[in-house]
Amino acid sequence: MDTRSCWLKFVRKEFKLDPRPTTNRSALSHRRELQNLAILSHLNHPNIVALLGSYTYNGKHNLLFEIAADGNLAALLALPRPAQFASDEALVIALARLSSAIEQVHDYSEKKIELSLVGCHHDLRPRNILVSGPNFILADFGLSTFKPPSQDSATPFKPASDDYIAPECEDWDNMFNAGTVHRSSDIWSFGCIIAEIATYMASGCNGVEAFRQARVYKVRGFVLCAFHQGSSQSTAVDDWLTRLESSSSSSRTCILLALLARQLLQMEQSKRPNAKEVTLHLRRAALYSVASTVQDLFSQLRGAADSTDLFIEGANFESWRYAVGILEVEEVVKLYSLQNYDMMSSFKAILGVLFALRKDLESRLSRTDKTQRLNMSQLLRLNDDLRRFLNQEQQERFSEYFNITIAEMDDEIFQPSDNVDTTVLLGDEIRVRATIRYINKLLDRGSISESRLMHVELDQLQVGDRFGQHHLGQFKGDGQLPRPVWVEWRRYGQHGADEKTLEQLFGRTARLAELLSQTKPATFRTLDCCGFFHDPTRAAFGLIFDFPRAAAEPMSLLQVIQTTAGRRSRWPDLDDKFCLATSVATSLLELHTVGWFHKGLTPSNVVFFPEPGAQSPSPSIRHPFLVGFNHSRSDEHLTITTGLTDSSSKDYQHPSYIKEGFGYRHEFDYYSLGVVLIEIGFWQPFSELINRAKYENMSYEQRRQSLLSDRVPLLRQCMGKEFYEAVRWCIEGRVGDSREKAVLLAFQDQVVRRLRGCFAS
Repeated sequence: MDTRSCWLKFVRKEFKLDPRPTTNRSALSHRRELQNLAILSHLNHPNIVALLGSYTYNGKHNLLFEIAADGNLAALLALPRPAQFASDEALVIALARLSSAIEQVHDYSEKKIELSLVGCHHDLRPRNILVSGPNFILADFGLSTFKPPSQDSATPFKPASDDYIAPECEDWDNMFNAGTVHRSSDIWSFGCIIAEIATYMASGCNGVEAFRQARVYKVRGFVLCAFHQGSSQSTAVDDWLTRLESSSSSSRTCILLALLARQLLQMEQSKRPNAKEVTLHLRRAALYSVASTVQDLFSQLRGAADSTDLFIEGANFESWRYAVGILEVEEVVKLYSLQNYDMMSSFKAILGVLFALRKDLESRLSRTDKTQRLNMSQLLRLNDDLRRFLNQEQQERFSEYFNITIAEMDDEIFQPSDNVDTTVLLGDEIRVRATIRYINKLLDRGSISESRLMHVELDQLQVGDRFGQHHLGQFKGDGQLPRPVWVEWRRYGQHGADEKTLEQLFGRTARLAELLSQTKPATFRTLDCCGFFHDPTRAAFGLIFDFPRAAAEPMSLLQVIQTTAGRRSRWPDLDDKFCLATSVATSLLELHTVGWFHKGLTPSNVVFFPEPGAQSPSPSIRHPFLVGFNHSRSDEHLTITTGLTDSSSKDYQHPSYIKEGFGYRHEFDYYSLGVVLIEIGFWQPFSELINRAKYENMSYEQRRQSLLSDRVPLLRQCMGKEFYEAVRWCIEGRVGDSREKAVLLAFQDQVVRRLRGCFAS
């Protein structure tokens, strides 16, 4: 029997004994490292070196470790890239796993033995990081310390000479006297390592050596290559990182590492992130790196085989990246917090799904027969697996991004495809949004045929009391009992219209009624159209809308505020106000998603339908409906007038729109929303929140600036920071990118998500 395969290769670390017991530092080092390794062995962490055994022989203490066949990180950085690190993603994945090991040392917790400790490695440098295949292994715990959580990690620095030592470890201005170090000193050392690996990504081993030479700094005859200059930041390191961040030859992963290294290499210890934050950032950088290659494959595959199903699954994946915050480099850097740490605890499993997804896409691209029917079940399953890792907030972000993406591409979605197995089905709500947007485009182009099925004779409707610029009424359908309805007017002018124009307007209103009758998701918060009619005496067409439920007489937000503003006991509580604000903002986002503008968002057009017998409208505050909106963004001559006509409505209109009078844009609706949110926040009509006499002497732009300087900041005190920031964004109109998708995502992120986070659901 050949027993050679049974032999285990290992590394032996030797501690020579000093015969003088009072000076036997070697024995103390052996005992300390042995104790530390015994503590760490309970973690069984794959990126912490495993102790195989310990023995004393021939006057020497010995520790046995598993061998790291590929040496250490210092040796790796001095050589050309090996095969296992040919890609940048392999390096950043290895760093993320290593960071997890450092995190475990810093915040040691072992449930089985009910032990929690505060640890510090104290000697982080490339030579003490082993390389085993695609993994970095944390080793050499001879200087490490572990303390009870009641104590901090402060420890006297043990003198050593090394480039990776943090500036607080020794005082260069005072004969290199040792200082006191904390876990943040490990973070500095890790930042040095990350900076060198980013350099290795960009320029290989020659770049690492050039970086070292750039750091050369002389102090009292000593030539040092540290990452600081004593009590000050190293200008050489700062310049080097800037070049990595801005170089066109740097990969996106390299840029992320350079940006992270800058965060870790801060002179002030309190400003450095902790190990948990570093792990989160590196995991997200790793996922970003892998996910970017998957997204590229989706794009290539769509170019090779145009398919609705492929587009949908590509949109699913892109929405997942957006929800996790790894769609763009700027997002990975910006979301520097622990909010997604729980999800990132599944880092290994998520990577596994991404690798499987990439393999599947590569297999599809390699097929020579492009006409082969594509079975999408595997892609569907893998995308579903990724969604299961999302928390509730991320699920919401996913859905909103997906809604916007799908609605933008409605023409493609409705294109029939002959060469695919259509196993991917759009959800009902997604299909509804896409359908509305699709029909809306046809309507604006005049490409949709006219239907008179929804035309109602005037004698079937009894127009009742006026409600703002609208009316209530009673509608009697064929063979039905009269029911309460809402009537909105599309007027064509006091002087009437000729027969040809009337016919065109009739056709447009018929098509509009059909569009507004489409089933819509509940988040639209709009009424369903049940018919239209022509009233020549009013020179208008009327659109009839059903009440959302059996209800008492509706009330507008303006009426509710006016009747309760002076009686604090009848004010809605904060959660109700937050919910109201969120519902209105979400409804506006939904309208914009399908291509509609409101153009008349005021508190008079935010309506509640209290249940019969309700003593007050308070219970319905959480369930507003938007009325009086103009479905279309077009400025064509046949657009029937609707919306705001009274002078006070200008309080809600953006100064640019008042000045120009055409070219309606998303930010004009956002401005109107901002003013309505101010009223909700202070629970007062806008007319009472301003000095009307002073206001009338201002230009409309001066009024906007006055709101920003005098009124909006006060919301922070009564409604909180997130509500204040959402309103400020609306009034300022900080849209930035003019592309529709970017605008909608900015509104969702800066307003809808902030408002949603204000209240407990």
